[in-house]
Amino acid sequence: DVFLTLNTPMHTARIIRISVDQGGRFLLTASADKTAKLWDLRSGTLLRTLRPPIGAGNEGMLYAAALSPDGRVAAVGGWTSKDGLNNSIYLFDPSGGELLQSLSGWPNVIFDLQFSPDGRYLAAALGRSNGIRIWRCSDWSLHAEDKNYGADSHKLAFDAWGQRLATVCYDGHLRLYDETGKLLQKVKTTGGSHPVALTFS
Repeated sequence: DVFLTLNTPMHTARIIRISVDQGGRFLLTASADKTAKLWDLRSGTLLRTLRPPIGAGNEGMLYAAALSPDGRVAAVGGWTSKDGLNNSIYLFDPSGGELLQSLSGWPNVIFDLQFSPDGRYLAAALGRSNGIRIWRCSDWSLHAEDKNYGADSHKLAFDAWGQRLATVCYDGHLRLYDETGKLLQKVKTTGGSHPVALTFS
């Protein structure tokens, strides 16, 4: 199918995720308008629009975006299948906008993506009770996964050294993993039953 879209300098729907490279040069935004945009962070100039495959309805809406620390890979994901049950993460070359690769076959929407600070891993948080996945960036093979989640996971975060990964989930729990993907701790959150965001100091 062919879908005609406006080539606008700004997003035409809400921006759901943002990401910055380690050098503070580029800003990546992901939107429900089914595009991701790369910006020059210093000037605010739009550099290019990244366009993953889209379809009718929700297909192609982007809920997640991450720039690799060196700014050489832009990963985006969201509702990237017709039924939301066979989703892909798309890896783009930010410098030219080419689609490099897709990581496919994930059973629910992708709500968050994060690269580890050392650039070795890419982690994804999934909807429903599908947990998280972690890939090795060297060959994009699956490094670790945890499917033992009770609901949507909307956010994950690496610490500054990439040695720990933390996640929150609508099942009311905060989880902490080591760099191998081993679950170190799972605790009930105290600020509410549906945590949606977190970060390390």
